Amino acid sequence: MPVPQEAPLPSCRDADGRRRRRGRVLGQWSDRRRRGHMRSHRNLVAMVATAIVVGVTPAVVSAKPGPDYQIDWTQVDGTVAAVEAATGQDVVSGEIAGAAWIAQVPANWNGDLVIYAHGYRGEGTSLTVDPPPQYQFLTAAGYAWAASSYRRNSYDPGVGVIDTKNLTQHMQSMLRQQGALDETYLVGVSMGGHVTAAAIETYRNLWDGALSACGVVGDVELFDYFLDYNVGAAAFAGLAPDYPYPDPNWMTTTVPGIKAALSTSPTGQWAGGLPQILGAPSPLTPAGQAFKDFVEVGSGGNRVTYDVAWNYWHGLASPTGDFFFDLAEGDGTIANRTGTVAQNTDMTYLDEYGIDIDAQVKRVDASNRVRNSQGAQPAPIINGTPSVPMLTIHTTGDLFVPIEMEQHYAREVIANGLGDLLVQRAIRDVGHCTFPANEFISAYRHLFACVDGGVKPAGEDLVANISSPSLGCAFTIGGGSAGSGLRFALEPCPKP
Repeated sequence: MPVPQEAPLPSCRDADGRRRRRGRVLGQWSDRRRRGHMRSHRNLVAMVATAIVVGVTPAVVSAKPGPDYQIDWTQVDGTVAAVEAATGQDVVSGEIAGAAWIAQVPANWNGDLVIYAHGYRGEGTSLTVDPPPQYQFLTAAGYAWAASSYRRNSYDPGVGVIDTKNLTQHMQSMLRQQGALDETYLVGVSMGGHVTAAAIETYRNLWDGALSACGVVGDVELFDYFLDYNVGAAAFAGLAPDYPYPDPNWMTTTVPGIKAALSTSPTGQWAGGLPQILGAPSPLTPAGQAFKDFVEVGSGGNRVTYDVAWNYWHGLASPTGDFFFDLAEGDGTIANRTGTVAQNTDMTYLDEYGIDIDAQVKRVDASNRVRNSQGAQPAPIINGTPSVPMLTIHTTGDLFVPIEMEQHYAREVIANGLGDLLVQRAIRDVGHCTFPANEFISAYRHLFACVDGGVKPAGEDLVANISSPSLGCAFTIGGGSAGSGLRFALEPCPKP
């Protein structure tokens, strides 16, 4: 499909391989059933007599017994049926090492493959699988694609890396037997962005290009941000740093006192909401306003869209305004593994935020094993050493996985001398992963052009001061009610 042409950059094709708080003809597909690794749906061209058996040795990912995860085959079959109905083309599904997968190879296959890494699926035990964003576009343009459920839920990108690698190798093997396989792309959303950034560093010869959308490309820095929000709120509220943290009862033991100091309406939408987006006065006290400014710095810095973002995340994403307080309630671990994830013992808030609250802040130390995790650990550290071109897109007002993640990642990539492999784009919106179809398709097209023809996409500098009123204007396509539905309330882009 034609793509916009920009200045050529050979590194798009020819690349080789922190602060630690841190041929193209579709052949036949085998017909193995459910536990035999492949499920066939309708008639996939023609079936071969000899089955292709998937042989994968499950990696050891934990010494601690975890939940009993089960593939929800009803959901998988329903997804397959829905995708077939939407595209008019066949879909297959299967299982590798306890992870379900689905895949589609269009009749007009162009020789390329897109692997999708999904985001956080909650803490339940049912494993589900979904197609990649804008899969209809991929199918119509001739791209084969595949997606995995992973063998576990929870925040476990380490397992996501393994299962994404398994599926990639399986699909590549199958497609190479049927024709010439050209490029393979890895696309991740949210936690899947963590999977993507870690995977292209760990398995450096599997993919040719990568796309991270609203991704946790700052790895454990995300959990430090959640920590800063909560202990920072307590400090601005004037609480002595002698409260328990992490605390399974955080919402009842400490949060009421925080909200009473930061808000004139502590039992309602304490921080703001839709009324404030529409012009009502803020319920924040002076201490609450100072805390709001603190969160702006911690989530990426002074920027357009932040006021709407604050009210969205405290009044629409969470009717009580407790979204980020809820994240702190627990034992400080992830993915049913031992070891606290977040820490703030290795920094000063004066240096990081320009605000002198260090004497008032509760200090938390993380497990060294978690902070230096690699490979199959639940939150593998991303070192900023991509092996292939990486394009990232991120909304400016996402306070759940903030644009700060992009800044951490870019600093490390640049420090490693690999800046030519990274292109980052801001999108003006306040939601998490709220990209309308045309914005995501634009990212696809430019990534494909980069890898296929050495055409480096345009991007913007998210490491420097991002307070420009034009932040994200070049790459935001939908306005008004697109995305989160609140783009109409954002500051307009400057006129040329």
